[in-house]
Amino acid sequence: MFQYSGRSLFSKVSEKTKVGFLAASLAAAFLFSNVFQQACLLAFLAGLLFAAGYRGFRGLFLGIVPFLLLADLGFFLFLQGMGIDLVQLTLVSNLRILNLFSATAFFTFSTDIFSIVKAMKRARMPESAYLPVYVLFRFLPELEKDLAEIILIQRIRGIGKSRPLTYLRSILVPMLYIAVQKGDEIAIAYYLRKKRKLA
Repeated sequence: MFQYSGRSLFSKVSEKTKVGFLAASLAAAFLFSNVFQQACLLAFLAGLLFAAGYRGFRGLFLGIVPFLLLADLGFFLFLQGMGIDLVQLTLVSNLRILNLFSATAFFTFSTDIFSIVKAMKRARMPESAYLPVYVLFRFLPELEKDLAEIILIQRIRGIGKSRPLTYLRSILVPMLYIAVQKGDEIAIAYYLRKKRKLA
């Protein structure tokens, strides 16, 4: 889902253009406030992904369904009776998250992250600006592989979508553990790098 392909139709477009497009897509996802606008943006981004040669739509959209269902459950549990149109809120929120994932998938599929980091270094941006970008896009593919492995292991164990709460728990708990573990490894590596520079 989040892996660079040098064969993408848009891989030759300049990094500045792609960063600007990513920023505009993310801004549109947050600014659009109705279902029709969000659905149009999703159709546009899906069309761009398809034109770029991306074929991982099933993994892109189905991989986040458990998290969307959990968020929807939270909306209905905590916001019920507050005078908010919960159907509209959940539809817009779900489409917004799908748009964010689609824009990120398009960016990472068509952009070599090392060239982005090099451009940020050439622009004399501080390490605190470009390092999080590198870490984010460097470890998204690993988290994606971990999620696929967890889903496969749970399927082998017989935990399927027929029991949604058990299924969500069996995926969320290991993913949170893996994310925290990777975060610790990154923090330790960054600390040791800084310490070596100061010595």
